[in-house]
Parts: sequence; C-alpha cells; structure tokens
Amino acid sequence: MANELVCANCSGVGSQSCSYCRLVLYCNSNCQRLHWPTHKADCRNNPLLKPNWRPRWETEYREPAFMGGPRLQVFNYQMKYLWGNMPAFDLLNIPSNEGVDYAKPLSLLFAASGDIRNVVKTITSLPKGFRSPMSIYLNDRDGDVVGRNAIMLLLALAEDDSSVVVENIVHLWYSAFIPQSLYDILRGKIHDLVQDVCSKIAHKAPNAPMGKTWIFGSRSLRLVLTKKQWSDLLASLEVPAGLTTKKAQDIRRAITIAPQRVDHRERRYFAQTPGDRASAQKFREDGIVIPFGASRDPFTVPNPTLFRNTSTWPLKDDAEPLSGWLKSEVLAVSTGSATNDVYGKLSFLLKDLLIDFHGRLKNMNVAFQLSNINAEGLSGHLGQSVTFDRIEVSNISDAGYLGMAKVIGFIGPLLKPRNENPHATLVALFLNAVDEIFDDDEKRKVIKREMGLVYKYLPMQMPTGPYDANIIISDVATQQIRDVDKYFNKYMQLHCFPNIVELSGMDFKKKHTIIDPWPMRLKKKSHQKGAKEEFDLLLSSDNSGCERYMEWQFRT
Repeated sequence: MANELVCANCSGVGSQSCSYCRLVLYCNSNCQRLHWPTHKADCRNNPLLKPNWRPRWETEYREPAFMGGPRLQVFNYQMKYLWGNMPAFDLLNIPSNEGVDYAKPLSLLFAASGDIRNVVKTITSLPKGFRSPMSIYLNDRDGDVVGRNAIMLLLALAEDDSSVVVENIVHLWYSAFIPQSLYDILRGKIHDLVQDVCSKIAHKAPNAPMGKTWIFGSRSLRLVLTKKQWSDLLASLEVPAGLTTKKAQDIRRAITIAPQRVDHRERRYFAQTPGDRASAQKFREDGIVIPFGASRDPFTVPNPTLFRNTSTWPLKDDAEPLSGWLKSEVLAVSTGSATNDVYGKLSFLLKDLLIDFHGRLKNMNVAFQLSNINAEGLSGHLGQSVTFDRIEVSNISDAGYLGMAKVIGFIGPLLKPRNENPHATLVALFLNAVDEIFDDDEKRKVIKREMGLVYKYLPMQMPTGPYDANIIISDVATQQIRDVDKYFNKYMQLHCFPNIVELSGMDFKKKHTIIDPWPMRLKKKSHQKGAKEEFDLLLSSDNSGCERYMEWQFRT
C-alpha cells in the first residue's frame, strides 16, 4: 500500500515538512502559511518540542509522585490489556526450523493471545509461496480481547478490498474513535453474522459453550463462546446509548492525561526525543493512530469495542500502540521529510503489514479458532488428541500468573512430541523475573557499579537539585545494563526449573530457533559505534532489556 504523505492544510500530497518540528507535511509554502494559526500550538508553542525541556517536578523543585511526592494518590483505572506490550514476533521462523519446502499441515496455539499482532507477524513472515495448510488457535481469558480479535479477523476474511480492510483493522485495533464507514460495517455485516448466532442459541443456558464456524473459501473462523459471551460480543458492535463523541473523549482524557499522572508521563517523555514526546502527547489527547498532520474530522464515532459503557476507558493511562512493535522497525518507515512523525510511521507500518496479511490470507488454507477460557483449561477443552507445532503462552509463565511449572503441566502436553515434529516448540515469556530477583538489598550492593556503566552512555551532568531528571532517568536506565543472565539463572533455581525439566519430559532449548532469548537487550558495548543510539532507543521505549523468552520442547 502506498503510504499517503498528506498535506496538513489541504489534504493534497505533502512533499515538504515544517522545518522546526518535522511532524507535518505541506504541498507548498502557501499551505504552510495558511495552516500556521492551527499548527503553531503543536509546534513553536509546544514546550515538549524544545530541546531543553525539563519535567515539571524538576522545574517546580518538588519530589515527583512516582517517588512518593505530594501528587502521589490512588489512581483508578481499568486493567484491560487490549494492546500488546512486547514487539510482535514470528512464532514459526520456518527457514530456521521446518524449512521453506515444508508441506505438512501446521498448527499454532496462542494460549494467552492478547491481540493478533503475533498472528499477523507470523503469517507475513512466511516464505513467499508457502502453501502448507494451517490451523491457528487463539485463546484469551478476557472476553473483550477474544471478541476484538474475532471482529478483526472477520473483517479480514469477509472483505476482498485490501484498502478497506487495512484502514478498518488499524482503527478498530488502536484508535479510540472510528469513521462512520467502519461503524456501518460493524453494525451491518459483522452485526448480522453475530446476531444470527445469538438468535439460534436464544433458548440455551447462559453458560453453555456454543460454537459457530464461518467459511470463506479455503479459510474459516470458528468462535466458541457461551451464550452470555455471544451477547457481549453483539453489544460490543454498538456504541452505548447516550455516549457522545465529546463524552467519550472526556472519559478517555480523564485517564490518559490525568493531572495526577503528569510526573509519570513526563518521566517517560524525558527519555524520548522532542518529536516522540510531542507525538505521544497528541495521541494521549486524541487517541487516533494516523499521521500527525492528518485530519481527525472523519473519526466521529467512539470505538464500541473499547468504549463498552458510558463511564470508563478500559485501558491503563500508559497503554501504548507502539509497545506491540519493534521501535527500530517503526522508525525505519518513511514519512517523507516529516521524520519525527512516529505515529505516522506506525500507521504506515501497520498498513503495510496488514495489506500483506490480507493478501496472504486470500491464498491460504487456514482455519482460525478462538475461545475465551483460562489457559490452564485448554487441554480439557481441546481434548488429548489435539497437539500443536508451536505454542506461545505470553507471560503467563511469570510467577505472578500461572508460573512455568503450571504452564508446562497444563499446556505442555498440547505440544507435539519430537517424533512428530522435531521443531515443535513452546515459547514462554518472562517480563518480571529479573526485577523480582533483583530486590532492594541486591540493588544497594550493585547500584554504584551499574550507575558507572550507565554513565558511559549518559554522561554525568551537574545536578540541579535532589530530583534532577538526569539522575532519575539514569537510575531507570540501570536495568538496561544489568547482568540479566545472572539474575535469571537465580530465578530458575528459585522456581525449581531443574525439577520441572526432570518431571515433565520437557527441556528448555540451549540454542533458540524462534526468538532471541533477550530480544531487547543491548547488543553493542558502550565503546562501539552506534552504542549510544541503541541505548537511547531502548530507554525511550517501553522495554527495559530484562525481557526473557524461553523455548521448550520435549526431550528425545
């Protein structure tokens, strides 16, 4: 799909950017002059774009809220995880495993799927011409996650026009407000598909599981929900009665730009470039994933899959579409001379991926199945005869969720044995393991060494006071240079991984073939070329470098 470089003034083709912010495009200097009264608030008058910008806690000489300052207070927000918080990855990596000529059917299980980003990434990473039949099972314990995934996949499967599909999925996925044209599709084609099921099961018990399979040529989608869950899905296609666009935006902004969270926002902003923080603030204000200078006028309808009632915004205040995608890949996308437009880059990346995804689906023999149950119940739900070539469990392997032992015990049996597929792999993620092992006592012992390493990337400066932002951000950055292998090895011992291996018949791979064990960890040493840029990029992202993947398979 051609990336639309749009003039911020007339919506023509933009070819030159504002030289100060490099966030918006214009077709000529006259359009830039005409747009200036509107743009100046986002540009010269925007303090976040100033190179010497400092967080308010520092300029006001006060302790920041995240350290227990006077602004610290209970902040009520929902805990929905509708967007991914780790960059999407290819769960198959066929070239390094089964091989590009593999012709047998493949089955994938996303046991705690979250959104569909890993499905999209996996399918678009298949070798060109790959034709093996595939079955893809997505499960999540959150019914809203499952419902949104089902709607997005139905949009992809039921529509032939890629340009329509791509726009609709991007905004259903990430935008708080959608165009009327998308809402008409939700209330029309998608509503009719779901309503037909609801009508047929009206006499069933509320908690009885009911499945429906939609067939689109060589592709299908099966959704298994209870009667109540089907009703909830139908309701998610309609804006709640009485919810106006203004009211919805007020509800959302009460979370995303809450005054009591300003210190948390600005701590993140301080690690970012001026363009990134101005872009992030604009997204917090309007919630639309489009280029910075594009018109918001078409986005008039509250996204009904996000606004499920008239009183709450379901996501945390720092929920971030960028978190589901590798930031270096986002920044590599061209937005013409509007080089600082990170959400424009994200929108183009998503559109390019989704047009590839949609095009591949048209020629695939693929069966999707979606369910809404707790992951530990999957084996009983699927039956003992169902096994998979790949299983991805996200971070339910963290000790705060199921933990690795229960994941292996409950979900491990669903993996194919190696005599059926020697490359069959279960991929587990640990987001919190290093942080849990690295406790306060340990921190006091090693903080001096870690800060010394950080200052090789962030040169020391004369502090402005006890809450100098440079010192605070340096402390945050210590995670990036931490001896993560040391702490994860401690974690494995504490949580009895050797016993898991001995009792389960499974073992973790010493050499990964799907994903890097530490995909976000710094690759360059401080003295190497590009090390400072790599360090700054990680610091500006939602990742710490402590995120650990493990690949498991049955022993021979």
